[in-house]
Amino acid sequence: MVVAIEYDRRMSEEKFIGYLRLVEACRTPGCPVCRCVLDESRGYLAALLYEQVTDAGTRRAVRASWGFCGWHAGMLPEIEQSIFGAAIIYEDLVRLALERTGALAGGARPPRRRGWLAVLSGRPRPSEEVARYRTRPACPACVSVGQTERRALDTLVRLVDDGDLQAAYARSDGLCVPHLFAAVEVGGARAQVTTLVDRTREKWQTLGRTLASFVAKHDYRNREPYTPAEAAASSRAFDTLTGAGGVFGNDLRGTR
Repeated sequence: MVVAIEYDRRMSEEKFIGYLRLVEACRTPGCPVCRCVLDESRGYLAALLYEQVTDAGTRRAVRASWGFCGWHAGMLPEIEQSIFGAAIIYEDLVRLALERTGALAGGARPPRRRGWLAVLSGRPRPSEEVARYRTRPACPACVSVGQTERRALDTLVRLVDDGDLQAAYARSDGLCVPHLFAAVEVGGARAQVTTLVDRTREKWQTLGRTLASFVAKHDYRNREPYTPAEAAASSRAFDTLTGAGGVFGNDLRGTR
């Protein structure tokens, strides 16, 4: 019973902290859930580089995924005093990459040069190594941050009419398109989903009008200067349609 109470207390604290972070994220430009994901990404990487570089479980996960995805690897230089920890991890990863790609070098030779001894030795063929790489586990930072993303979406749906959160969301730029669809998936048939969709679409409509005004002011007959909101509208539109840079990756590997 005591264990259950302690577990519930920790979960309540975690949800409360997540709530406060979401409210705070609404005060910054762009999609608030994207902001939560970006902040959590940097926090995860900083904690790993400062405290978990030698942790066996952490290193196994990083090794299994061949390191971090391009998005999270690109964040490493942004983490203050991270170069030494990152160098320790990636020195190991470069060595592993050399070991794991040995079969690819052998496979580049003409088939007749493999010989029956190479076949009997059980050495993986290049196609096996390629398949193993293509099916590697996800970036551990993405796995961790994905949990934060889902909690933020769930909080936003469940507490859409909460006073502080409602006021914060009203002042924000609203969700991006990918995160609105994700919120609909998380929220399911809850009535709050419709409320969130309606409020978000109102923000997009405002953005659309601001963009239209910016475009119209390019008419050579116009003498009215752009407003700061109009000048920033295009950048806001980019993030609204696709999410903050890097959060949703690219479609090259079909990961999202």
